[in-house]
Amino acid sequence: MNKKVVIIYRYIPNYRKTFYEKLKSSLISQNIDLILVYGQPGNFDMAKNDSVEIQWGKKINNKIFYLFGKEIYWQPAFCHIKNADLIIVEQASKLLINYIFILLNVLRLKRIAFWGHGKNFQQEKASQVGEWIKRIISKNVFWWFAYNDYSKMIIKQLGFPENRITSVQNAIDTEELIVAKNQFSRIEINKFKLSREVNGSHIGLFVGGMYYEKNLPFLFSACELIRLKIPDFEMIFIGSGKDVSLVKEFDAKYDWVHYVGPKFGKDIVPYFLLADLFLMPGLVGLAILDCFVMNVPLVTINHNNHSPEISYLEDGVNGIIIKENDPKKYAEAIINLFSDDELLTNLRKGCEVSSRKYSLDNMVNNFQNGIIHALKTKRWDLNEY
Repeated sequence: MNKKVVIIYRYIPNYRKTFYEKLKSSLISQNIDLILVYGQPGNFDMAKNDSVEIQWGKKINNKIFYLFGKEIYWQPAFCHIKNADLIIVEQASKLLINYIFILLNVLRLKRIAFWGHGKNFQQEKASQVGEWIKRIISKNVFWWFAYNDYSKMIIKQLGFPENRITSVQNAIDTEELIVAKNQFSRIEINKFKLSREVNGSHIGLFVGGMYYEKNLPFLFSACELIRLKIPDFEMIFIGSGKDVSLVKEFDAKYDWVHYVGPKFGKDIVPYFLLADLFLMPGLVGLAILDCFVMNVPLVTINHNNHSPEISYLEDGVNGIIIKENDPKKYAEAIINLFSDDELLTNLRKGCEVSSRKYSLDNMVNNFQNGIIHALKTKRWDLNEY
């Protein structure tokens, strides 16, 4: 009889769809049935315009309300967990169902696993109470699926047993990007450039969610400074979010700024092929993997808001981290980069090497191995905690 694993997630972002498809297919070969339960995004995530459906998934209607300005979720998912051998949920203090699952785990009625960062990396907006609660409940699950090795280290520091932590090396599907990238000729890229009225020879690119943590005003200031020193510098913005109006205003202000709206998958490829550098001084997450595959070095700054994927960036090898939180210093570093062909070439080579290390297939394999290991592990000894 097949084992049953249930993953419950708030909603399915576009970048995660292929992962679930591949994981389900891979688990079937191991006689494991994957049930994916998901709902609709709240206002913050809805503004990203990246929510998708999965035909074989179980759609629920999340109940979302607000407490002190924070989104709180109730996910009516209990009808989907009957006979589940393992239940995997997001590590988030705002998900009320998690507290019931923790109780079921402590009572040994269900095996519950967390999947997440280990802590809120966006420290400026992190709730102290929420993080305290998260630290407490994070030690009372059966298994952990950490985003990557950096997250695994954080979870170990909470006191959770290392042998029950799976580092999945969080990634996204880049195969479509690779195929599309190889289909473009230099002539086609030049035609696309003309069609988008991009006239400069020094191009910066931003692709991602547009919200507070992305530090968009900082980037705008830096772009203006770069343009003063490099007259043919142009900047392309792709994405959406709560702060998209700021980008639209910046676009309306200058003819060298190009906002093209949200794009996904192969549709972002020609813009990457135009770009010399990926400029993201704010929160860096999975976008770094697109940079690796497209061989466009990412330039960011050192701060406390990055997601765990920032650990994939090796300063001076496959990207650049500016130490000072100053638009002028950030702009100066980019101006210098544009004039250093040798460093740019080496950074592109570093991106190519990194693209082979962090792949979706590796993530699926890591996740599957973690599930198999969790299912085979005997009930825990409470003395471990």
